[in-house]
Parts: sequence; structure tokens; C-alpha cells
Amino acid sequence: MAKLYGGGASGPWSEQDGGESPEEGLKLFFEMEQPEVPLFGYRVERTEGERVLYSFDVKGQTKVAVIVARNRADRPGWGPETSAWCDPAEMPVGFAESKSYEVWTDRDGERVPVGELSSRAGPEHCDWQEAHFLEAGAEPDRRMYARDPDGVLPSEMLKSRYDGNVTMPGDALNTGYRLKHWELSLAADGSNAYIRTPDGVEAWPAVNEGMGCA
Repeated sequence: MAKLYGGGASGPWSEQDGGESPEEGLKLFFEMEQPEVPLFGYRVERTEGERVLYSFDVKGQTKVAVIVARNRADRPGWGPETSAWCDPAEMPVGFAESKSYEVWTDRDGERVPVGELSSRAGPEHCDWQEAHFLEAGAEPDRRMYARDPDGVLPSEMLKSRYDGNVTMPGDALNTGYRLKHWELSLAADGSNAYIRTPDGVEAWPAVNEGMGCA
């Protein structure tokens, strides 16, 4: 598998929850963990006693691995023992987008992992759907930026104001990342994300830590 995005050991469950077959144990994995992985297309890669390894492959490479086992401690019947999966951008094309991620591409046209870069429209339940958010970088240095042309976000949420018509700073880092007609550069000090569009350059300010939609 490539770099891990999620997974781990499963928690316990009661007797009525455990499955009667490995297939039911795999189904319990989806119900319990609710992971960001495809729900269908798994194959049995290996069986060893009362443990079965299920794999989900993309172009011949395993992207999701789930081990189901029978009658482990505090896990009666068949159910998930442990699991691991790759970044949503490594799943079949369209999967990450179905989870509301916008997947960017690099200079070579390769999909960029959402764990490194992703964007999405603001949540409707906070009435922020006219705004747009971008997260760049890997933890612990990951930063969030916001596009807010209509001023729907609280002013205290942003380190500065969104500006839809700026000049690209000479020291801005051109990342080479693209999303359709958008091209991403980042301020040297991390204060803004600069998005070049067919109409010019927009400055998306950084979001203050701890701020978000409740």
C-alpha cells in the first residue's frame, strides 16, 4: 500500500452485532468505522484460520486492506480486527469528489493527495455555501484559507480580508497545483493563498486556528 491515510484496530462490539460469516464481518466494518473508502469491490486476498484479509485494489495496487476475524476478545462473531486505507485521491476517480473533496493536480497532471491539499465549498448548515475553503500542507503545518467574496464568514475567522483582485507578490511560491481553471501559489509567510484565475489573481486569507462551522 501507499502512504496510509486512515485505519487502525477496531473497537469491541456486543454478541448481537457480530456476523455469522467473513462477509458479514466486512459489512460490520463499514457500519462501525464509517471510513472514507468504497463500499464495494473487495476481494479475499488471504485466509488464515479464522482471519480473512480483504483488499480493494486500484490499477493492481491495494488501497484498502481490512482484516476480519472470528471470536476475538470482546468481539464475538465475525467482525473487523484491523484496517488501513490510502488517501481518498488514490481511490477510483470520482470517489473523493463524492465525499465533497476537490482533488487538485500537480504539474504532471497527477492527482494530489487530499491529505496534502484539498478544497471544498463551505457547509450549507452554517449558510457558508457561497464561501470556499482550501487546506494546504501536511500536519502539523497544515493551514486553511478561505475565499469569501460575499462576506458570509465571520470577520474574526480570517486573519485578513479576502481580495478578488490583487497583484501576485514576487516572492509567492508557485506550487504548480491546479484545479480546473485555478492555479495555486502561496505567500512566503503563509498568510495568503493566491489563486490565479482567467480573470486575474485572488488573495484567500488564512483562517485563524480553532475557527470553523459549529
